[in-house]
Amino acid sequence: MKRIACGLTANVDAAGHWNEGLSEQIAGLCKRNSEAAVPPKPFLHHWDEVAGAIRWHEREGSGGEYIVADERIMTALAEMSDWKWAVGGTGLQAAAAACRAGFGALVNIPSWSNDYNFLLDHNEMELAVKRRGAVPIHYIVEYDNGSASNRVILRGMKEFEGGVFAPGFIEALENANGPYRWLLLSGYNAADSSSETMELLEETKRALTHLGANRPPTHLELAAISSNSDQLRIIRELGPLVQSLGLNEDEIRELYGLERPLLERDDDELIDLLIKARHRFGVEHLIVHTHQFAACISAQGFAGWEEALRNGARFAAARAASGRFCSMDEIERWEKELPMHPRGIRLASYAERLETAAVVPALKAEAVSTVGLGDTFTSGLLLAAPRLT
Repeated sequence: MKRIACGLTANVDAAGHWNEGLSEQIAGLCKRNSEAAVPPKPFLHHWDEVAGAIRWHEREGSGGEYIVADERIMTALAEMSDWKWAVGGTGLQAAAAACRAGFGALVNIPSWSNDYNFLLDHNEMELAVKRRGAVPIHYIVEYDNGSASNRVILRGMKEFEGGVFAPGFIEALENANGPYRWLLLSGYNAADSSSETMELLEETKRALTHLGANRPPTHLELAAISSNSDQLRIIRELGPLVQSLGLNEDEIRELYGLERPLLERDDDELIDLLIKARHRFGVEHLIVHTHQFAACISAQGFAGWEEALRNGARFAAARAASGRFCSMDEIERWEKELPMHPRGIRLASYAERLETAAVVPALKAEAVSTVGLGDTFTSGLLLAAPRLT
């Protein structure tokens, strides 16, 4: 059976919609006009900044993640909406998607509480738990501005302290001929500061160095919440230790410092920018996932990656259309029913002439929810990705 291993972090997600009721509740706690004219800062200290961040992203049609510095705000949020509770964190989401589709996964749990007993289907899922204690909750506010759907994530401070890797997780990966096709690294956005980010980075480097040649091929996913310099340092220092880096269009825009959104560019300009991004980031394979297409930009060809991109695209489309993790039968049914995105078809045709870029169209789904689509894409991608060394 194909299996993937997932770390670094795991949390609980509480998802709700930016509707009139939630908007009015938050507006009632604001002290002044909360319309943000500039991109919000990573830390939100009061309700005005919370409302401003949500409204700024709604206006821009983009997604974002923020640290709420006042614990009282996080406590109040729990009572504000009819939240839908689910597993959270890229690693745990990817693992759950793999297991629901009939594959297996090993997931690293830095902190475990009984909350997970109500959320997890343990079939085919192995858990490596470092400690027992409170599990962070991420409040995900989804919006639809008429032309775009996206979400804003609000999380608290000091989520994971004292290390994140469970010893059992590392031990399970020490067998070079083990069952795990790929190792997924994610969760560096759990850090509250540059110093904490660097601690997570050093812990990761020690773990990968310890595993040496025994470790599975490794994929790195980032989520932009720390400073760009911190994110770029993670890419630079882990680049020699990983085989691929995954980013969405918002993350590329922030890391590359683009003024205009990636998807607003002409086809040739967009592909050229992705090729330049791989060179700038210095990674062997750059994986880009959007609602229009998925792409692999490679230093030495992309053999085997087109199948992986298609698998990721159909995993994500099935979850978007259904609003939940899907079985393989459901994924295959949605794949037959959903059309390919026309922009993705055009980009795929354009990329056929290139030796270092592969593009596949995304499946065009009316999204029930935007939560976890990138994580679900990554799960499908890694279950079909070539076994690189």
